[in-house]
Amino acid sequence: MKGDLEKLEEEISLLRSIFEAIQDPFFILDQKGKFVKANLKGIEMLKVPWEELQSMILMDVVAPEDQGRIRRGFEEMQQPGEIRYRAHIVSRSGERIPAELLATMKEDFCFVTLKDLKEKVQMEEEWERRKKEFTAKVGERDQYSRELQVMRDLYKEKLKEVKAMKDEVEVLSYTDHLTGICNHRIFIQQLTKEVERQKRHPTQLSLLMIDIDYFKNYNDNNGHLAGDQVLKAVSILIERGVRKTDLVARYGGEEFAAILFNAGRNVAMEIAERVRQNVGDTHFPNGSFQPNGTLTVSIGMATFSPSTPTLTALIREADNALYRAKRAGRNRVEG
Repeated sequence: MKGDLEKLEEEISLLRSIFEAIQDPFFILDQKGKFVKANLKGIEMLKVPWEELQSMILMDVVAPEDQGRIRRGFEEMQQPGEIRYRAHIVSRSGERIPAELLATMKEDFCFVTLKDLKEKVQMEEEWERRKKEFTAKVGERDQYSRELQVMRDLYKEKLKEVKAMKDEVEVLSYTDHLTGICNHRIFIQQLTKEVERQKRHPTQLSLLMIDIDYFKNYNDNNGHLAGDQVLKAVSILIERGVRKTDLVARYGGEEFAAILFNAGRNVAMEIAERVRQNVGDTHFPNGSFQPNGTLTVSIGMATFSPSTPTLTALIREADNALYRAKRAGRNRVEG
């Protein structure tokens, strides 16, 4: 069991910020249902300190009336397999939170995601309340036409609101809130698809990992607002350096990634060098006070090959190349 956990820790470490990038409360349980890992969203939802949570099991936070159904679902779940239930989660403060529980098995561990349904339940309850009011009013013959028209107008307005909310949520689900480029989740999804596609229809595929050099120094000297402006500007410069068919994403913090489709090593290195020059040739406020004398980026490149046949291996190789660029003095491309 200990070896499996260390293996899982290593995998999560390789993917770096994926765990905390998950927007919903997320937990890893062992075979007995004990909490092994929890992201910040999960701890915030349960309002239980991690030191205390790691001595608890999932059923400790499930409402009593839902425990039997959830427990049976876990017992009947095959490996690999998944279960999905609605249940009430009870926080440390006693708050009952309606949630959708999605659990999947992987080897000796269970991955559990909780989606907070409070707003959805409130909307459903509000809709039911409005529907009952309407049903009562239609009995009043002289008011029927007017009330019906009012409900139609409300319904049309609600549809517009729902569509607007759906469109906004869809955009937020795949874009980084600060830079407007693809976020980490979409990057991982797209790279996963491309790696799987390589196994069926081999083409050339390369990956760039791009890190802003001495970004903490810039933030400390100029403030986080100035740092945010740099992140936005660098994301634009990266997009200008790659091709229109490529995908650029914010990997996390001051690190970016770019998936280069139909690009072998030589093409990928040319693109990486173009990105490096774009940033290095750009004047940033107070950039001359950076250790390099200007604000620069370091880039690691990896190309899909038999030695990097998986998403994890491809990211690891690009990361290793990035670290080589850092160790070699920064403001350079390694691959």
